[in-house]
Amino acid sequence: MSYATLHRSVIRLSSLAANVIGALSTTTFCSLAIAAEPHQVAAASAELAKVENGGAASCQSLRSFHLEGGRITSSSWIRNSNDLDVTPKRQLPAEVVPFCRVTAVLAPTSDSQIGVEVWLPYAEGWNGKFKGVGNGGLGGTMPYESLAAGLRRGYATAATDTGHDNRAAPGVFALGHPEKIVDYAYRAVHLTAASGKALAAGYYGRSARYAYFEGCSQGGQEALMEAQRYPADYAGIISGDPDYNQTHHEVGVHLWVVSTLYSDAQSQLSAAQAQLVGNAVNAACDKLDGVADGVLEDPRRCHFDPGVLQCRGADSKNCLTQTQVTAVRKLWTGPARAIDSGYYPGLERGGEATLWRGWIVADTPEQNVHAQLGLPFFKYFVFGNPNWDFRTFDYQAQSREIDKRFASVLNAVDPDLLPFNSRGGKLIHYHGFNDPDVPPRASIWYYERVERSLRRRHVDPGSFYRLFMVPGMGHCGGGPGANSLDMIAALEQWVEQGVAPDRILATKYLGDDPTKAPLRTHPLCPYPKIARYRGQGSSDDARNFVCDVERSRSE
Repeated sequence: MSYATLHRSVIRLSSLAANVIGALSTTTFCSLAIAAEPHQVAAASAELAKVENGGAASCQSLRSFHLEGGRITSSSWIRNSNDLDVTPKRQLPAEVVPFCRVTAVLAPTSDSQIGVEVWLPYAEGWNGKFKGVGNGGLGGTMPYESLAAGLRRGYATAATDTGHDNRAAPGVFALGHPEKIVDYAYRAVHLTAASGKALAAGYYGRSARYAYFEGCSQGGQEALMEAQRYPADYAGIISGDPDYNQTHHEVGVHLWVVSTLYSDAQSQLSAAQAQLVGNAVNAACDKLDGVADGVLEDPRRCHFDPGVLQCRGADSKNCLTQTQVTAVRKLWTGPARAIDSGYYPGLERGGEATLWRGWIVADTPEQNVHAQLGLPFFKYFVFGNPNWDFRTFDYQAQSREIDKRFASVLNAVDPDLLPFNSRGGKLIHYHGFNDPDVPPRASIWYYERVERSLRRRHVDPGSFYRLFMVPGMGHCGGGPGANSLDMIAALEQWVEQGVAPDRILATKYLGDDPTKAPLRTHPLCPYPKIARYRGQGSSDDARNFVCDVERSRSE
């Protein structure tokens, strides 16, 4: 009986009869219309008995586990998602396999209170590996769905709230608490790796064979921070859409977007106008890659200027005012003229019709996602004033002051990855090429800095670090392109079998729902290569593309 089949049986049994799970018979399986052969039913029943009688007892014993620098706050056997008590409830994973849930608090300083969760599958279901998962925004919440995703693949999986609760009042934790800022920046993730591995070893009686980390957005920043500061923590790391240069990200995109759109109310765009911009970009640039599919393979090749959409007569939703044209140009160019050309890139062209919703198209700053994520940083980290007005920011002087105060703690910009490489580490870095949050070119900038640093020391970056740009994908997903990726499978092959990913398959599903029909597959190529259509066969089939070098240096 396969592990996957067993888990499906366990999940369905638990959700239908949690209180009498140990007493379910073969007849009960049949009456519930569970698709399982008799031998599978018997095997599942036997496995459930092991879990209930042995797994839960072992789980309870972890309450007395000695955790260096912290304490276990609970350990409980979870049969299905109904057993999970999480806040808020909307973060409750739709499906989990039975596991031992351990919660802990770490206190590396007197002002630290780092929440940690470690989810441990029962012994027969453990793949022998450990996985850390990352956060989003300013942290402060537990990434339950990421924990559940790791668990479903058999990993002993761990996560942290990064040392604070960010749900009620984002950013307030930083006010007067410098040690909490350090916890959030890197210490919590590092200590979670050590604690999670120790708990897994204690539970299973042996250490994990491999340790991996995966995160996107803030989690992507955490991933790069791990590779740079703690190269021994993980054998393999996945960094997605990372806001790794956080001080520049806060100023150069979060604040830049808010001040561009809301300093003058006439700058705001409607959903119809975002659609107008998106359609015009596609009309001008979609065919540059040889395929008219609504996706720009490399948006850097597109130089469409929104001035052609400027109203010639009365203002309407079918054109842009001069003020709106200026705003769109500023979104695409970034803060270069306000600060300096290498400070931070602007957003890329493409995907405006759908991906700008919320990020760019929002009636008020309170509804804008850039404002929701960014303004708390300025109010509580920088100025210590909850009433701070974004219109007062001095881009020249205050951006430099922010770097002086916070860059050494918050930013993961070190291009020296040799310590990570020397330990045999492997790093997969990806970024949606139409990300409306973290400018895609920022990831290219970092890769090229690492590349220059390594080549000066005669090291090929591709031997352990590869960047994959994802055409048409937004922030960690979504967008018109193929956006369903299995990066962890590619990383496992690289770390465990020595097979480097020369291309990774991306899939576009109906409604971006992996349970529905696939509409398109597309190859992701290691930068600086891009996917080129062969000219024959369906352009919706990845087999009809090759990865070619078509380099456009970003700096």
